[in-house]
Amino acid sequence: MKQKILITGTLGFIGSNFIENVVDKYSEYQWIGVDKAVYDYCLSNQFNHPNYNFYLADIANEHIMDRVFRIERPNIVINMAAESFVCSSIENPNPFIYSNVMGTQTLINMSVKYEVERFLQISTDEVMGSHTSKQDKPWTELSHPKPRNPYSASKLAAENILYAANQTHKLNFNITRCCNVFGPKQPYNRNLIPKAIWNTIHNMAMPIYGDGSHLREYLYVEDKINAIMTIIKSGKLNEIYNIGSGNELSNIEVVNSVSKILDKPANIDFTTDRKGHDFRYAVDCSKLKKLGWKPQFNFNQGLIKCVNWYINNLNYYQL
Repeated sequence: MKQKILITGTLGFIGSNFIENVVDKYSEYQWIGVDKAVYDYCLSNQFNHPNYNFYLADIANEHIMDRVFRIERPNIVINMAAESFVCSSIENPNPFIYSNVMGTQTLINMSVKYEVERFLQISTDEVMGSHTSKQDKPWTELSHPKPRNPYSASKLAAENILYAANQTHKLNFNITRCCNVFGPKQPYNRNLIPKAIWNTIHNMAMPIYGDGSHLREYLYVEDKINAIMTIIKSGKLNEIYNIGSGNELSNIEVVNSVSKILDKPANIDFTTDRKGHDFRYAVDCSKLKKLGWKPQFNFNQGLIKCVNWYINNLNYYQL
């Protein structure tokens, strides 16, 4: 009998790319998806496959999730569902606490009740806080977290309640802390790379916080998918794994890279910096690389694939 893997957030950016990538490639598993379709464009990410069962559900609803777990009896849970836009968390933290903390706790409750073998929590490098200079060493899995906004605080809270479930109920887990991921189907009105692509294509001003010097690592979405599956296949239980790329760029460099690929000038509009804007994130992922994983795409290769997808799918967000 096939092992079952339940994934939350399969109508979102990473989740939808993930399920479409793995459902045939890893046919030894049976795949189950859960999402509550918060945004209209999520409907474009519906995916039908004989080896994939999908449930339209809120992960924080204990009654519904109990039914899903009782019917499917998953062996592994991958929690990708999350509120993830930092600016929105600053304006109103409550949805982030509801989905990222309460939702995770509900999934943990069900995982304990139905004896799930492993719970993989998709976290973020943002739980670590902020590097203050380019010279700071990348964070390892043993570095001390210091979240600086409601989003990252909610993600660290989810990590902590998962660790508590391991200590209390012996629920096996893994946690991934990944750098910025980009690729097809990422919301153009929220994230830097798709916004730069969209605005440049449509000759719109591209807002940049501060002077554009803030630094992030960027990882193409297929590389993150491969990293997660490497951990599922080979990762040691009850360990944290950083996922990074080494592709570290400033916001202004990212926008200029998009402009170069599109061969169109970027109309950059420098705006007042946002509250608590972290200067730099960088992670050391040597622990993951020891499992045999490494990125297959450099930044420019991934960006070309991403730009081409948006050019060919301009109606994606206009349902």
